[in-house]
Amino acid sequence: MRVLVQARERFASSSGLSLAALIGAVLLLPSSGWANTTKNCPTEPTQGVPIVSGETYSGGNCVLNNAGDLDSFTFTASAGDTWSMVLGDGSTTTPDICLGLLPPGSTTSISLGCTSGTAVETVASIQKLTVPGAYALQVTEANTGTITYGLSLERLSPAPPDGIPLIINNNVAAQVTPPTAQDAYTFSGITADTYKITLSDGGGITCFSVYQPDGTAVVSGPCTFGTAVPVVSATVTPTQKGTHVVVVNTDGTDTTNSYDLELACVSGADNCQQPPPKCVLTDAPKYASGTLTMNFTLGTPVAVTWNAWLTSQSTMQSLWSVSQPATEPQVSITKTHALVKSGKVGVLSTLTIPATGITCSSWALVSTGTP
Repeated sequence: MRVLVQARERFASSSGLSLAALIGAVLLLPSSGWANTTKNCPTEPTQGVPIVSGETYSGGNCVLNNAGDLDSFTFTASAGDTWSMVLGDGSTTTPDICLGLLPPGSTTSISLGCTSGTAVETVASIQKLTVPGAYALQVTEANTGTITYGLSLERLSPAPPDGIPLIINNNVAAQVTPPTAQDAYTFSGITADTYKITLSDGGGITCFSVYQPDGTAVVSGPCTFGTAVPVVSATVTPTQKGTHVVVVNTDGTDTTNSYDLELACVSGADNCQQPPPKCVLTDAPKYASGTLTMNFTLGTPVAVTWNAWLTSQSTMQSLWSVSQPATEPQVSITKTHALVKSGKVGVLSTLTIPATGITCSSWALVSTGTP
């Protein structure tokens, strides 16, 4: 007996099953958090703490107490990578804090800047790195005093794995939190097309920038400004083909801001067609106490239809056929159905585009025991 799963253009969310007497299926769609993650710093000493693209360190343990304090965070980069680093000051008064970058094999830190009371509340730096290896971000204090901070890191080139793909004409409602976080999004830029990115914020100062595949900025920081400038936008006609990165952040303010972000197609012979879904359709089936559980990961910039069949010997029966709109970021879906012991069961999942056929597939086996 085998279970076959197929995904086609127009994709899955909920369904009714024609084999209700045979199968009880449950579809679970947990809410999808954004890729940016926040961590509290470990307790002192904070030395050599790993940090990756899309992470922000912020919390009660992220604190400096005197001018001799040094907290360090390490990340690994390849030659030619472009990274964005942001350090936020948890206080509007002195003392101030500074950010440094220690290259691999070096004992001399490169100064990236310092905060200065209410005049400069964050230090933001974009660095194109030429030496491969482990780098250290060093947070220090200019004067003695207790001060908290937030630190975030984002890779701009190559496009970061934590970037959320933007869907044409699909609004994204999110929040920059904590204040020093960087929210990364991606879209596939085609040089013959023109795109428009719009950001709205009802009450704060929120900015966005756009970086092309080599890491250079093509849009740099249009910002909302409370109710005076609640919406900002920019058009982009790519000079480089490939994945572009959009980063949303607050502008030097120690607040968390809610915002809406949308990507639109201004012109293009192909309507700014985004590439087909990446092969993220995976399954990890398990069988216990008469129940087969399938945990799928689904993500697609286009709408698709997800179908499944149960095969036994020379017969095939449909389990479900469900439609789901474009889904980014990817979500986890759990389906379960009752199944008597049937020996080894196979689960096949495929993602299909009408014009090109199957773009990817996943196959897994699970033993249900001897009938």
